Amino acid sequence: MTNPANDKTGGLWARPKQKWLLGIPLGALIAFGLGAIALGTTNYVLHETSTTDFCYACHSHENFIKPEYEASSHFNNLAGVRAGCADCHLPHDNWFELVWTKMVVSLDIIPELAGKLDTAEKYEEHRAEMAESVWRQFKENDSKFCRSCHSIDAMNLDAQERRTARQHSQAADKGETCIDCHYGIVHREPEGASEIIERLQEEFSVDDTD
Repeated sequence: MTNPANDKTGGLWARPKQKWLLGIPLGALIAFGLGAIALGTTNYVLHETSTTDFCYACHSHENFIKPEYEASSHFNNLAGVRAGCADCHLPHDNWFELVWTKMVVSLDIIPELAGKLDTAEKYEEHRAEMAESVWRQFKENDSKFCRSCHSIDAMNLDAQERRTARQHSQAADKGETCIDCHYGIVHREPEGASEIIERLQEEFSVDDTD
């Protein structure tokens, strides 16, 4: 018969001698459960607020962006592949960057509520300003949102026109990125679009040489 005094079993899983110590594992279990619920809720909210339909909740998106988007090749094309707002405007490979970006873009509700874009005339007045802001972001991140779907390495350059294939194959060596050539695909180009792109190209080429 085993002598209780010499029984070494139990260890970590032994019943605590004082009842209040039971609160430690119980508290850890509750904290884990609450953390899982919070993380799940956060991911659900991030997903639901990243849908194209959610973006349409804003007056300017429903009235001015939606018609342009649904007339574009990103909405309707031969391949049947549809890119939504989040595909082009939100990070896909970094959860923390996604949360930060969502926090920043949530500030867009301020000009929306202030009526900055509530008419077609106002929207056109600010179209160039908004386009340059997005194009600048794409220059800064090397069009990484585009690259989540489009990869030069995956392109069949032999099937492309000679000039297009040459531009794609030499783009990296020239320090070019997608937005340098591909703009105004979904949203209508603002007045002076080419001048905006040229200015950004000059600005970033200067930064690269510093």
